[in-house]
Amino acid sequence: MEHIMAVCLQAGSILLRSGAETSRVEETIARLARAAGVDRVDTFVTLTGIFICLEKDGTSLTRLTRVHEVGTDLQRVTEVNHLSRQFVRGELSLSEIQERLMALENRRPLYHPLLRAAAAFVSAGSYGFLMSGNWRVLLSSALGGVVAHLVSQWNTGGQGGNFLRVFLGAMIGSSAGVGAAFLDGGPGRVGQIVVGATIPLVPGVAVTTAIRDLLSGDLLSGMARGTEALLTAVAIAMAVGLVLGVVL
Repeated sequence: MEHIMAVCLQAGSILLRSGAETSRVEETIARLARAAGVDRVDTFVTLTGIFICLEKDGTSLTRLTRVHEVGTDLQRVTEVNHLSRQFVRGELSLSEIQERLMALENRRPLYHPLLRAAAAFVSAGSYGFLMSGNWRVLLSSALGGVVAHLVSQWNTGGQGGNFLRVFLGAMIGSSAGVGAAFLDGGPGRVGQIVVGATIPLVPGVAVTTAIRDLLSGDLLSGMARGTEALLTAVAIAMAVGLVLGVVL
């Protein structure tokens, strides 16, 4: 049963760290355990931890794993779901799915950092252009968006966590965008540049997942994710207010 527990914990941990909603994590863990022949499975998932209790042939086993970093990698969520369905259909053994999960956990991110930076460039620049119709704003916003994205990826060593990364990213990215506009002959539309530069930091996935958790009845995780998204928005607002207060 230890082997089954290890697979359930590993699959659940990957899902939770990749941004899956808690109901999906609990469903996947239950599906894996039952397919492995467990008589009873109880699981409780929060944003920062997974509790699992398995019972088979009168013997019970309980484990807890702590989740420290929660990000967004929907490709990993999809792959874990696919592996769990293969295991349920009998296409994979317990050892095989554990090897696949280990390889998935150790795999490099699907998208290269340069590609993610390019995506931030396009999204920030496009939003700046849509708001202003000005090519100078587009370029300034795009530059600010790239800087904001790169700074937000900085590892703070656990000090300040996501709030500090987002705050610094929004502040430095907005400053870079406005500074680039000054060098190009004056900012003209500071507001549009600042908004465009901070678009890559907006917690859209966190808000969506929080709503899905609340609708599925996972109130604790839903409130936790919603609070995290709110704190991210507050960090962006504080940074933008600081930059606008200096420039205007």
